[in-house]
Amino acid sequence: MKEQMKGMWHLERETDKAVYLLRVEDNFKKWFPKKVVDGPNEKGSILVEAWFLKKNPLPEILEERVNIPDRKFGGRWKKGSLSFSKARQYMNCPKQYYFSYEKKIISSVSTAMKFGNVAHSVLETIFECDLDAAKPTSYVKALTRRDWEKSKFEFETSERKKGKWDDSKIDEVVDQVLWALANMADGKMDSKSIKKFKPKHAESRVFSKDGLLGGIIDAVFVDENNEIKIVDYKTGKSKEGEIDPDHEFQGWLYAYLASQEFGRLPKSVEFWYLSAQEVKVVDFDEDVIEDLVLSLKETAAEIKNISGSPESSFEARPSEKNCKWCDAKPWCKGYQKMVQDQPWNEEGYGKSVKGVVLDSAKQTGSRPGAAIVKTDDEREILIKGWGASGKLLGSLKKEDSLFCVDVNIQHSDFSGNLEGTVNDPFSIIVNNKILQELM
Repeated sequence: MKEQMKGMWHLERETDKAVYLLRVEDNFKKWFPKKVVDGPNEKGSILVEAWFLKKNPLPEILEERVNIPDRKFGGRWKKGSLSFSKARQYMNCPKQYYFSYEKKIISSVSTAMKFGNVAHSVLETIFECDLDAAKPTSYVKALTRRDWEKSKFEFETSERKKGKWDDSKIDEVVDQVLWALANMADGKMDSKSIKKFKPKHAESRVFSKDGLLGGIIDAVFVDENNEIKIVDYKTGKSKEGEIDPDHEFQGWLYAYLASQEFGRLPKSVEFWYLSAQEVKVVDFDEDVIEDLVLSLKETAAEIKNISGSPESSFEARPSEKNCKWCDAKPWCKGYQKMVQDQPWNEEGYGKSVKGVVLDSAKQTGSRPGAAIVKTDDEREILIKGWGASGKLLGSLKKEDSLFCVDVNIQHSDFSGNLEGTVNDPFSIIVNNKILQELM
């Protein structure tokens, strides 16, 4: 059954299987598979399959028509400069650094990361808009929609995606951006206030004078007294109480880089936690920054010396903290030994499963791909997965040796049996080989 969509639509682009349509009223653009849409006809009307709209709801027409600019990127990264994330990764676990930057494994892509990218992109682009032509809120909604569709496509086509895209989260991203704008404009959301209080530099690439250290600062504000305030947007959770040590470390580095770029230390460095709508200020002084810079430059020299060395030269430091968000689990023997050595707790909870496949089932409709595994200690566990993970699990054969290195095992609230869900297709190791790399 097809439903008629509000608005006048115009065909922008067309391929063999899809059409790119523009809604004239608010410049909203979207790709539609040809099989789900009829039109636009001579009146600009389109009909869209109801099941498609349920999965991909179209946003309401904006009150104002806005023209939004293309996103501009803040210059090139200086080759050889060490960033905060790169330095922190090496300092925490050289082996993790090796897999990310030396072996260059495929990075995982999560919905939370993509949602955060959208918020950052909108906060960067909003100040390029003609804020006299329409309300800031209209621009925020239009920019969010545009970047949302792009990020959704990138997520859905990524080789190593984690989780499921949720279109309902777009309203949360809009709220995060609106809070940040109101926070910088002294609580006001009119065009005049936002233009008055906007950052002097957005998404600014800054480097030390010797080029050894660098960073991308989300916003640099300069007040009437020529005092500098550095702001970094965080879309993840805010740690209760004190500031997260890693964020504090990052703030010290940004203070130093700002002094190198602008000739003076900032008056303050702040982290704006958009989800929690909370601001945390970093405490720093010149002595702290001096020690930090010395440590980072030593790290930069160490990385330069070890670059190009074999894997065995990079130490593995597996721990709960270091491994939690690491993408290298399918390749890292240190992590795999750690999770196998960890005993399951009384509830049957574990982070990996190793055993022999008893049976498997392909992904169909609302049922995920699955495999029943018998572990070495005679447990039977149902392992499920969607997308690429589900297809791989459904392809397993009886007697296959299976090792899932990144899976949460627990008793199902529904069946009471041990079950686990695999999000990362690369974490499925069959007969001692990463199955995804063989496909």
